[in-house]
Amino acid sequence: MARGHTLFGMSEQRLAVDYGTSNTVAVLRRPDASTRPLLFDGSPLLPSAVFAESDGRLLVGQDAERGARLDPARFESNPKRRINDLEVLLGERAYSMVDLVAATLRRVAGEAARVAGGPLADVTITCPAEWGQARRRVLID
Repeated sequence: MARGHTLFGMSEQRLAVDYGTSNTVAVLRRPDASTRPLLFDGSPLLPSAVFAESDGRLLVGQDAERGARLDPARFESNPKRRINDLEVLLGERAYSMVDLVAATLRRVAGEAARVAGGPLADVTITCPAEWGQARRRVLID
C-alpha cells in the first residue's frame, strides 16, 4: 500500500482508493470510523477505462466504455497495464500515463468531495507491493 498525498485539505473524513487494472474502487471513512463505498453510476466499481474525445477531453468509467463503441481507437480499457509507458496513443493524440490515471482519480476525488460534503483529511492510494518508484510516481503525480 502506498500512502497518498492529501488532495483536498483538512477534515475528519478519509479516502482509500484502489486504482485497479479493470476497475477502481474507493471507500470513504467517516469520523466515527464507519465506512462507505463511493458509487459511480450506481456501482461501487468505476471502470478504469479512458476514452479521448475529439477535443482532447478524457472520459472515464462507463462514459469511456460508451465512447469506445463510437471510436475504439480513442479507447484504453486497462490503462494500469500500460503504467510503464510514457505515453499512450488515443486516436490521433498521445496522452501521458499521468494524464490517464489522473482522469480516473479526478472522477473519484470529485465524487468523494461531493459525498463528504467538502474537503478530506487524507487520501490513500493502493498499489502492488512489488511496484518500484517509477510506477508509484505515476500514481502520486
